[in-house]
Order: sequence, then C-alpha cells, then structure tokens
Amino acid sequence: MATPTVIVGHLAPDLDCLVAIWILVRFGGAADASLEFVPAGRTLHDLSPDADPTIIHVDTGGGRFDHHHTTDATLSAAELVRRAVVAGDEALSRMVEQVTRIDHAEAVHGHQPIFFNITDLIAGYNALFPNKPFHVAQAMLPNLDAWYEHEQRALRLERAFKRRVEFQTRWGLGIAMASDDGGSSKLAYSHGAVLYAYRDRRGYMGIAAQRRSCVDLELVYHDLKRVDEQADWYLHPGHRLLLCGTPKAPPRVPSALSLDQLVDVLKRR
Repeated sequence: MATPTVIVGHLAPDLDCLVAIWILVRFGGAADASLEFVPAGRTLHDLSPDADPTIIHVDTGGGRFDHHHTTDATLSAAELVRRAVVAGDEALSRMVEQVTRIDHAEAVHGHQPIFFNITDLIAGYNALFPNKPFHVAQAMLPNLDAWYEHEQRALRLERAFKRRVEFQTRWGLGIAMASDDGGSSKLAYSHGAVLYAYRDRRGYMGIAAQRRSCVDLELVYHDLKRVDEQADWYLHPGHRLLLCGTPKAPPRVPSALSLDQLVDVLKRR
C-alpha cells in the first residue's frame, strides 16, 4: 500500500472511522498525512475513492476501506485497514474485533451498557467540537494509543498466567503469578481462585480475594509483619486486599519475600 498523504473519513466520525484513521497514522506510515472529512458515503471532491493511492478513504465512499457494501458482520473499516496494514499484530486484532462488534451493534448482546464507554467518549467529543471532525480525531488518537497498550498488557498477563502457581488455602484455591505487569484478578477468578497473589517487575506484591468471599486477610497481614517486618505492607479496611507497593503508593520499604515465600505464608493460613 502506498504511503497515504491524505486520509479521508466522514463527518462526525464514529469509532470505526477513527480507529481506521488511527491504524493508518500509527502503523501505516501516515503520521504526517492530512485529515479530511466528507459527508458519509461521499468522497473527497466526489472522485473515485481509490483513484489516487496516496488518498485513502476510510468508512466512506464505497472504496477498499469501506465495508458498507457488504453484510459481513466480521468486517468494518478498521478491520479492512488492519488486514492491509498490520495483519499479524494480535493486540491490534483483539482491539479491532471489538470495534467491529460495536459497529455492528453486537458488543452488548441486546443489553444497554451500564457504564460510560468509548462510544460515549466519542459522542462527547463530537458534541464538544460540532462541525470540527479534525479536532475529534486529534483528541481520540491518544485514547486509542491507550486502548492498544491495554490490549498489549492483557496479552502479556495471559502469557505470564500460563506459568501460574496453584495452591490450596483455608478459603479455597489460590493462584500466584509473577509478571512485569503484576497480577490479573479477571484471569485468576475465571480459573476458580478465591484469592490470588502477584509480584511485578518492580517487586511490588499483593494479595486479593473475591469480593463476596469469606476471606479475611488480617491474620495473613500479621504473619507478614512478623516474617517481613521492614516491608511496607498495607491491609485494606475490607480485609480482602493486602498490598506492598502500587503505582498509587510506592512502598517506603519493598518486601524482601519471593513469590514462593508469600505463597508459603498463605498456605500456612
């Protein structure tokens, strides 16, 4: 694909349009391309959408990166751009799969989302900048960078989770993992854990239990203060969270324990 010098989207750009633009900017060598916007379905200067290989239309105009000519629910403008530009990126593939499902109104399986989501954010930007789609696109690019980083982190956690340690506690199954990114309650609880322990690349450590469990970590906290007395362990008031260092509160003194030693403390309780 030729390096784009102009990217054309539609007015009041939606998630699909914006992610397609973002992929071209982030991965397609189009960081310096100018952005133009036309009424949905139209093309720049009403020319053929693919006549000039350096002018790329996305989500409008009926060209190679517009999916509206098909009923295939696996396709979106973002997906078509992804396949053409960077097909082998697993984190990007996951991200765009969600974009495609949202674009086809499949993301929430018939239920209205409860919480503020990315489409609400885009609607807010379009309300803030009516008739200024360039401003909307520029505002959203760093948000999409952050989403992509989230998907990359999720993949790293999944790989680290394959090396997890499973152990029994008085409350049920425990899972421990070490990774650059810490732990994942979603992964641990989905595998039946009542609580999980983790250690990250900075040496920050933590123990967390399911919210509706009967776990009480107070005695574990006292055990840790005895065997790891210099470390800055913190017991949450709910007694289901025990931490030694987080990005919100770096420890004054990190734990001297290994993850295996932390697991031994939990198994004894």
